[in-house]
Amino acid sequence: MKLRMSEVDLLLLHWPNPQVPLAETLGALAHAKQMGLARHIGVSNFTVALLTEAVATCAEPLVCDQVEYHPYIDQTKVRQACAQHHIGLVAYSPIAKGAIKKDQTLKRIGWAHRKSPAQVCLRWLVQQNVSAIPRTSRIERLSENLDIFDFTLSDDEMADIFALASASGRLTDFSFAPKWD
Repeated sequence: MKLRMSEVDLLLLHWPNPQVPLAETLGALAHAKQMGLARHIGVSNFTVALLTEAVATCAEPLVCDQVEYHPYIDQTKVRQACAQHHIGLVAYSPIAKGAIKKDQTLKRIGWAHRKSPAQVCLRWLVQQNVSAIPRTSRIERLSENLDIFDFTLSDDEMADIFALASASGRLTDFSFAPKWD
């Protein structure tokens, strides 16, 4: 194998190809797991409808749906669908490519806890039982990203952060997703 390992921990279907039946693609993912090439399988960028179809179609359990999720995108519907199907939600771009650094709401909440806006954002996700995969090129940010477990956001602070999606206008889950027939 080119990866120089017998199996991967997690194999994700990034986007389904509308020209290949979803059942066929998921069948290939399930087959890779059954062959021992992947310990777990999941999906990425699946809407509620696609996630529901995937769960009904796939012969193996899906462990996650990886989606763009941060305070400026309301992923409530996807989060609820994941919970309903016992699938983990993984947030990529959890700090909105750094856009949260200047957000006054996140700064205010961070100041109250002596945390950065990024730490507040990551804590907000953790309190929703969402896994986050922040990207950083700076080594000092790695430990800062983990320093989110020594404080808790209040219900009011959580609500203030949820309200940021309304202000951004990005209220629907995957309004940018391709349409599938």
